[in-house]
Amino acid sequence: MAWIASRSVRLLATNLSAVSAAVCQCQSQRRRQPSHLEVVGATETRTVQTPQTLCPKLANTLMASISNSGSFFDCTFYASKQEFDDAWAWTWALLGVAPIWRSNRTYESRQKSTADSSNRLLDKARVESTWSLEEFGNPSCEFYDSSGDLIARGYEAIVYGDHGAYLEFNEDQIHWPSLCYHKLKGPERTHFEHYNKDETVKCYDQFQTVANQPNPPSDNPFSCANNRPDGYADYRPGRLYVSCDLFFSEGGKCLQSE
Repeated sequence: MAWIASRSVRLLATNLSAVSAAVCQCQSQRRRQPSHLEVVGATETRTVQTPQTLCPKLANTLMASISNSGSFFDCTFYASKQEFDDAWAWTWALLGVAPIWRSNRTYESRQKSTADSSNRLLDKARVESTWSLEEFGNPSCEFYDSSGDLIARGYEAIVYGDHGAYLEFNEDQIHWPSLCYHKLKGPERTHFEHYNKDETVKCYDQFQTVANQPNPPSDNPFSCANNRPDGYADYRPGRLYVSCDLFFSEGGKCLQSE
């Protein structure tokens, strides 16, 4: 499948990046660093305390990424969830933006199906017949990667969009120790990314909607351009998403209670 092949090429490029090579050594090289960094913006100077959880190499790499790309930056690194969240808060503060934490985003449970077009109905039929996954969630399902590591326990829904079918999780359903590799992005983007140790699981950590994107990226076989004025999928900020097709094609498994 071309989609899987192109993804493998991207992952190989990511693994060879200098950022990953440098940052994966952070745990063994942690030491005291300056408690504040000063960032000079176009209209003001901000002084922001550097979290002590961040090792110097990671802090320097993040600063360089912000200097190069501003609010559109992205940076990949290995870290715990706490370290990632600290890096998120710190980098956005440098840009003058306060994060809205995932736990502060509350929603009513989905009551209406998102499978409202022919492509989405086909996706729904495939997901239900192949993996027996219900659209409106199941708190007892357990998801494991190809190595048998727990990825999530329970899910809120399956969101059928024009980029395929995606499992929707809240923050507490994710087993964060299994997601050790991250892509942090600036506030002008739409989501972060989290990966398991062999990068066979990709988890989108949504912080903005895609309401201003009428069509999805054309990077998988389930993409369909429907020119929707309200955006190509109903992704909720504060929720996390995993492609059903990619998860299972990479050897992921779902265990459901009888």
